[in-house]
Amino acid sequence: MFDFFDFPMNQRARDGFFFFSGVICKRILTLSSKMHIQGLEKIPLSGGCLLVSNHISHFDPIILGMYSPRPIDYVADGKLFNDLVLSQILTNLNVIPVDRERMDPKAAKSIVSRLKAGRLVGLFPERGIRHGKNSILLGAKLSLSPAVLCQLSQCPILPTVIVGSDLLYQPKTWFYKPRIFVKFGELIYPGASEKRGELTKRIHEYLLMLFWQLVKEYNIDPFEWPCSAQQRWKEKPRRF
Repeated sequence: MFDFFDFPMNQRARDGFFFFSGVICKRILTLSSKMHIQGLEKIPLSGGCLLVSNHISHFDPIILGMYSPRPIDYVADGKLFNDLVLSQILTNLNVIPVDRERMDPKAAKSIVSRLKAGRLVGLFPERGIRHGKNSILLGAKLSLSPAVLCQLSQCPILPTVIVGSDLLYQPKTWFYKPRIFVKFGELIYPGASEKRGELTKRIHEYLLMLFWQLVKEYNIDPFEWPCSAQQRWKEKPRRF
């Protein structure tokens, strides 16, 4: 019997699979939420670029990917590849596995290689889903990894912020069509003699600026700020 996920795809087929998956997800999520997307024109249509975003739910890569005009090669926890079927799906979606528990030079080399090859790589530098004070938007520090990869590849960073996707964890909320916000910023290029710490600070400050711009423009209620899935399950849905 033919197994689609066991079939080795070439790059063109993988990109097609990425867009096909995005179309399906977009049809579902746009019916169950109110999407507010800003800055799509900031995404470069060609050339290596590192998309750096906060991470608040499992829906984040889906939402960012379904609006992107080009495929995104996401960096994800290597443990996800332990499952045979999921591993095949992720591989066919160009996902790069990384060991989040230690330094992973193999993953770093793969990411830099993709960037130099002209790919758009998606990185969630918080090493997992984060909310509250553990989120880079609400108090946590940004790791050096985006700056390191940016300098090694000499490719720009596309700062991106997503808010509200964690509301989708509660099924009842889908009937209220929660608001989800995504904002892409201007490309950040590494300075010729800029230290990694300085570049990291510049990236983090830009991400915070994007977040507060969204809060102010859409009057985002603290209820909509990043929260855990467990907290969302306990909450009573609200209409905004």
